[in-house]
Amino acid sequence: MEKFPWWTDFQRKLADEVEEFADEYMPRAIEAVWTRKFPWDIIKAIGEKGWLGATIPEKYGGMYEKSKITGACIIAEGMGRLSSMVASYYNTTMFGGCYQIAKFGTEEQKERWLPKMAEGKLCGAICLTEPFVGSDAAAVETVAIRDGNEYIINGKKRFISNSGIADIYLVYARTSDDPKDRENYRHLTAFVVEKGTPGLRVEKINELGVADGVRNGYLDLDNVRVPAENVIGGEGNGWLVMISGLNFERLLLSAGLLGGMKEALRMALYVTRRRVQFGRRTIEFQTNQLRIADITMWYKLSRLIVYYGSYLLDQGREPILESTIAKIFTSEMCQRIGTDAVLCMGGDGLTKFYFVEMVHREGLFMQIGAGTNDVLRILLARMVRRLLGDEVKEPRRRISEKYGIPLNVYKREQLKPKFESTDPEDLVLEALAEDYRVNPGLYMLREDIEEDTGIKGDKLDEILESLERKRYVKLYREKGKIRMAKATYIGLRKIKPLEYYQWFPDWVEKGIEF
Repeated sequence: MEKFPWWTDFQRKLADEVEEFADEYMPRAIEAVWTRKFPWDIIKAIGEKGWLGATIPEKYGGMYEKSKITGACIIAEGMGRLSSMVASYYNTTMFGGCYQIAKFGTEEQKERWLPKMAEGKLCGAICLTEPFVGSDAAAVETVAIRDGNEYIINGKKRFISNSGIADIYLVYARTSDDPKDRENYRHLTAFVVEKGTPGLRVEKINELGVADGVRNGYLDLDNVRVPAENVIGGEGNGWLVMISGLNFERLLLSAGLLGGMKEALRMALYVTRRRVQFGRRTIEFQTNQLRIADITMWYKLSRLIVYYGSYLLDQGREPILESTIAKIFTSEMCQRIGTDAVLCMGGDGLTKFYFVEMVHREGLFMQIGAGTNDVLRILLARMVRRLLGDEVKEPRRRISEKYGIPLNVYKREQLKPKFESTDPEDLVLEALAEDYRVNPGLYMLREDIEEDTGIKGDKLDEILESLERKRYVKLYREKGKIRMAKATYIGLRKIKPLEYYQWFPDWVEKGIEF
């Protein structure tokens, strides 16, 4: 496993151990995929290594202080080489109870569950998705009602990995119907429901087209009584508990895909170096060389964003942008790598004997799991200005006094427009006319009008609405509030003559303006 320069000595040694472990258990893992019998012997070996304690403090039997999140991702990458069954068990336990208990649990809860999880004696599962609730996580319909020192939970969960084999289930349920709580995301609560609790039943195990052998299924919660002491993070804080683990979850799942990517690259090289067609090894065909180059590039870039994101988490930062990008990028690149590896290998690549078609399916699976890529892209678009800050600071655009061309200006004192009007309405029209010169097809933001004219608040609203009634401006409103404005053709003519707007390059013949 390639090591990054910022990894600690412990993480470097861990990478070697994980790689050696994956090499040793690869044959056994492949056998388990074919039989669909869960490889408990591999899980036991992982537990004996202490790797299920990667995110658990040493106080509770873990190794978090040495491993950090980077170490958890290193282990996930190695488990991803073995199979979905092994990777899912490890990853889901990490973010399906372990992380949340370590971060939000009481001391009693930590002492009760974390040591056993660190030893590999407790498997976790996260229970959020429901038959009618997917990406809209806030719309959870499973209900928990307080009854003395207990909560009674009723509902269903689906697409739950580790269904039936998990020992603890982190269940998110609605504990309030108050509209104010819903508005403030205080309507959900996280519960640890232990296997064997009356009313908790596995309803169905899905036969997935991906994640071979993973116990992914439906859970039915019928009057499940859970002690109040099993609430994680306090009543009404379920949304906080859920959101806080998403950066870690997306990085860990992305790290798991890296293992399959590497195996696909290995098999593409393995086959093309041994396959002869038209008197040449198929690796000599330029199409295969281009595919292998792309596979290498996508794999290396995926590792970089995953481990940069985990480094940021280890530094105490919340890499919302990086973890989201990692999840989107690695899942899509994993599918592309699987596809290109199959194409390099031809018919052999389509069989299950060479692993690579599985990589293609895993990439597709992860484009839906842990938040669909479409939804994550929408979130990124909405948050980009807040997340990137000055990196996407928008310029103002001004006309160059010397050349008459529009310029991007970041220092507000540069090329500040000079207006002639003293009448407030004409002043606003002048600002809109100036904006038309640099942005003829765009509206002008309200804040830009305020900056250029010094007119703000209700006064600006009055002026803009007066100009609108006179048909000098057109306004754009959101939720009844004026957000943008532009001058109409009538307004442009009213405030300035045509010569003000005209401009021609020096190379244009004189007289063309007629």
